[in-house]
Amino acid sequence: MGIPFNSLKAQLAPFDDELRAAFERVLERGWFLMGPEVRDFETEFAAWLARPHAATVGNGTDALVLALKAIGVEPGDEIVLPAHTALPCYHAVLAAGCVPVFAEVEEAYYTLSPDSAARMIGPRTRAVMAVHLYGQCCDIPALDALCRERGVTLIEDCAQAHGATFGDIIAGRTGAVAAFSFYPTKNLGALGDGGAVACSDAEIDRRVRLFKQYGEAHRYESVVAGVNSRMDEMQAAFLRVRLARLDEETRMRRELAAVYDEELAGLPVIRPAVREGCGHVYHLYVIRAPRRAELMAHLSERGIGTAIHYPIPGHRQKLFAEGGAPFRADELTLSERMADEILSLPMYPGLGADGVREVCAAIRDFYA
Repeated sequence: MGIPFNSLKAQLAPFDDELRAAFERVLERGWFLMGPEVRDFETEFAAWLARPHAATVGNGTDALVLALKAIGVEPGDEIVLPAHTALPCYHAVLAAGCVPVFAEVEEAYYTLSPDSAARMIGPRTRAVMAVHLYGQCCDIPALDALCRERGVTLIEDCAQAHGATFGDIIAGRTGAVAAFSFYPTKNLGALGDGGAVACSDAEIDRRVRLFKQYGEAHRYESVVAGVNSRMDEMQAAFLRVRLARLDEETRMRRELAAVYDEELAGLPVIRPAVREGCGHVYHLYVIRAPRRAELMAHLSERGIGTAIHYPIPGHRQKLFAEGGAPFRADELTLSERMADEILSLPMYPGLGADGVREVCAAIRDFYA
């Protein structure tokens, strides 16, 4: 049968009874939008994050767009973000009417380099977007200090880092605003789509809630241009189930990562490095591998799924490289090199230690 890159069925199996009960609860109530499940999830998620406010939205990309709008960006403002990141990050910047400014990442951790971010801050910079990639926090203290010194806003993209920590600082607690995704494959995933914007400023929260519901201050009264970006009751109910078990799932991911680390030792691959004193939550287990294409083909022949996160740095996307959208970029030799080397291996609760060992045995055979 092999090992798929991801298996939501295996991941969700332990919650089956609870998820079905949540479904029945919403169905029985007959309230499907803007109801008690959403309100309760917002309250529970904000408490888990230890921030006063969390507003649910339709998806993680909307969370970024509305976070940018809520801090008051204007057309042409620049947003500094890593070139090595997922497409939604820079599409959110463009959707907010801003210009992406691509910075380099730290080689050991694959997250935004504070030094590169500092170089790229200019007179039009409105914010720095700290993308916590693969399950590991950026250097949040350094980026927070940089933003305060330079008078720009820190935004955290926590789509891949639910529960990750830098020291005792949880991802999403430091920036003026933090965006989360609940796409099904995320560590905290819905059974459809969803997102959230968390903050400590009541005015930012108010603006997010305005923008996400047609700009309505009151029913049928729009005061700003808004959109329709709502989480439904069913997804909120499912997420309440998942949130209650998130710490347990994080522990399982870390145990699987420890098996990977041990089994891959001595092979010519670079394993994920973890910052000292920090908590990686292993949304993805990403190695850097010589002869990557050949290795992927070898693993595929063994029935083992892999993926590349991400094969094209932002500044190399045709959208930007062919003049389709404005941008600026630092020297990005590391991001370009990483795009040719990185490889994501299976990582999800339900994989099991034996599954990890099977993947690693196939990798050992390839490099033998």
